[in-house]
Amino acid sequence: MSDNKSKPAAKKSAAVQKPAAEVGFCVYIGPTIAGVIQSGTIFRGTKKEVLKSVANTTERYPLMASLIVTGDTLAQDRIKVKTPGNLLYVNYHKLASGAM
Repeated sequence: MSDNKSKPAAKKSAAVQKPAAEVGFCVYIGPTIAGVIQSGTIFRGTKKEVLKSVANTTERYPLMASLIVTGDTLAQDRIKVKTPGNLLYVNYHKLASGAM
């Protein structure tokens, strides 16, 4: 009888979970650009909404857009930024050196 009680509870918790596709926040994982953006800045919304809100800044610093990542991929992307041989690493170091 205890098995019957646990099954409905499992179904209820699964229904409450949000879809993994839309976490609802993005993080800038690039270097701090004085007077423009600080490393670790958190933005609320989807990546599309965030990129639209920082469009003026990304016109001046286009590589910055690639370093704004979603909450879904934040953990993996933080590692990639520190690992040579991938685009996030290259873009981070180009921005850090001032080459745009």
